[in-house]
Amino acid sequence: MPRYMTFASFTQDSLSALTERPSNHAESVGRVFEKHGGKLIDFYWTFGDHDVVFIYDAPTNEVTFAALFAMYGRGAVENHETIVLISNEEAINAMKLAGTVETGYRTPRQEWQGWVDEGGEG
Repeated sequence: MPRYMTFASFTQDSLSALTERPSNHAESVGRVFEKHGGKLIDFYWTFGDHDVVFIYDAPTNEVTFAALFAMYGRGAVENHETIVLISNEEAINAMKLAGTVETGYRTPRQEWQGWVDEGGEG
């Protein structure tokens, strides 16, 4: 099952509400993913640009998008960013595959290699 990591920043109103009445937001997030067929793996509060980061499994990108919409469509979060996590094993398999498929891709430097400016092109 694909694994994801989402960073989120709460609105000032949400942070004020949590200060006045603390709640275990990890449980709420976990329930949303469980209802969508996924599973919350880790949940952390952070310093910096984001207030929380959570790691979770979800069946597909579409399901992940739906779960995030279910949470963030309610206005508690002012911004968020989601990253698809690739396991080390998947990355190694991808590296092996990349080395076996001939694509014909050339870098810009390779495309211009050997080119000589003889003038008159402009």
